[in-house]
Amino acid sequence: MVSIPAGTFLMGSAPGETGRSDAEGPQHQVKVASFLLGKTEVTQGQWRALMGSSSPSRFSECGDQCPVENVSWDEALDFLLKLSETSGQKYRLPSEAEWEYAARAGTQAAYWWGSEASRSNANYGKDQCCEGWAKGADKWVNSAPVAQFPPNPFGLYDMNGNVLEWVQDVWHENYSGAPSDGSPWNRRGQVALRVIRGGGMDLDGNSLRSAARSRSSRGFRSHNLGFRVARSLQGVDR
Repeated sequence: MVSIPAGTFLMGSAPGETGRSDAEGPQHQVKVASFLLGKTEVTQGQWRALMGSSSPSRFSECGDQCPVENVSWDEALDFLLKLSETSGQKYRLPSEAEWEYAARAGTQAAYWWGSEASRSNANYGKDQCCEGWAKGADKWVNSAPVAQFPPNPFGLYDMNGNVLEWVQDVWHENYSGAPSDGSPWNRRGQVALRVIRGGGMDLDGNSLRSAARSRSSRGFRSHNLGFRVARSLQGVDR
């Protein structure tokens, strides 16, 4: 895991950002406490080792170093509960604010590497959504083994692209009234839906933006959807 330093950032996208949706605003300042976040998405090998079962992934032939996908929000929580029980540490999903803070890693452009999607930095689909695509450094039509592209400035791999990632929060249509302390926003909102972040292997470049967000029911599974683990540091509970 990577230790993410405490800090303050501007969450959401600016009104003029290409690909922006109304769900990404209004921009607001958020203060985030230091926490731990998985260096990569949870892999198929890690899933099998902990859960004692075959990978649920659609692309299981990709191998142990590929992200586990086709996992619901509830199944991700089952993994985290078992990991917590086995390790004696409390693991969880990141909050949406923690996720975006970590994805930006001190940057404010649409992507941590700049203002345009780049196949040198992420695995994603065709420019016109939605179908897998391979070109240049992005040589995988479907999921790629983790850590095949450069890490962001915090040392995290595949925050933008490869598979989408579940976070803790209940879905809200925008950030009006959102917490400013980095905690998960689970009051009110559409409680049957959970937030998804990060872009994916067969989605277009706009979906990779650090501010891009979507949602689905907690029981939903997709070949394009996985998760990574988080852990609070002493004195902070999420």
